[in-house]
Amino acid sequence: TMKLAVKYVFVTYGFGFPKFVTVLHFVCGGIVCLAINMRGRAQTGVAIAVPTATELFFMITPIAMAASVSIAANNMALSFSTVAFTEIIGATTCLFTVAMVVLMGMPFDKWLLLPTCAVAMGCGLSTAGEVNFSLLGMVLCFASNAFRALKVSLQQKLMTGESKDKFDPCTLLMWISVPSAIVMALASALSEGAAPFQSMAEMDSDALLGLWGAIGISCLNAVILNIAQLYVTKDLGAVGGQLVAQAKAVLTVLGGMALFGESVTNLELVGFAEVLVGVYVFSSMEARTKQQKELEKAKLKAEQMIAGGSHGGKA
Repeated sequence: TMKLAVKYVFVTYGFGFPKFVTVLHFVCGGIVCLAINMRGRAQTGVAIAVPTATELFFMITPIAMAASVSIAANNMALSFSTVAFTEIIGATTCLFTVAMVVLMGMPFDKWLLLPTCAVAMGCGLSTAGEVNFSLLGMVLCFASNAFRALKVSLQQKLMTGESKDKFDPCTLLMWISVPSAIVMALASALSEGAAPFQSMAEMDSDALLGLWGAIGISCLNAVILNIAQLYVTKDLGAVGGQLVAQAKAVLTVLGGMALFGESVTNLELVGFAEVLVGVYVFSSMEARTKQQKELEKAKLKAEQMIAGGSHGGKA
């Protein structure tokens, strides 16, 4: 629903200012997460986690920069391409994420490359079948994917590394939102200037109320999506989270057809089906791999307990 909500703002109200809308998404995310953390502090008495200088400048700020560029590029792509096209191309994020995870030295099962490549091939078919193809739209989609991959890889490293017990997803999103909002506000001021405010000033009261209602819905979507994405990344990892997220593509494509009258070719549907099959296979393989690792850990622990007991008996 995120892409549909943003596209609705652009198309229905002619409010084509993606950076300005992105600023509002980050601000709302920061406010909601701050409120949740303040409530948690009041209930438990535990102070809100504050990042160290190293964590702030070398982890959180790069995550915020990557998130800002990714979201802005994706929102701009929606101005040039259909919702269906941007959604299907978005599935290639998994390929960028695999590369990022490997480069950062985090574990990755090489067999998972098979369903990952199937997802990529499905995206290729969808690209070939797109009727209203836009080169700029595709470039923006891939730029968004690359920076999204960097963002989730850094998030995985932060939430599963040495700081895994320090930052829960809600606290991390709160800290990420601050530099993200600042960066996007500067980008909006430089490229869009006062145009968003001038556009709103020219609207009548009904149109303005409808616009803010649509923006509010997109902000609600953004907050829920960003928090959920962090929980999924922490549990499934960067690659798994990105692949599983493609399951929403069915609703997105159908929503684009229903709301904006977008057309989807047969070749796009074939590619789309391949994407979904790849996602399903990846999820199944990932689940089996995790189960096998848990069984191996349990077996090793049992052997250690038996060995410890036998040494105690001899003593």
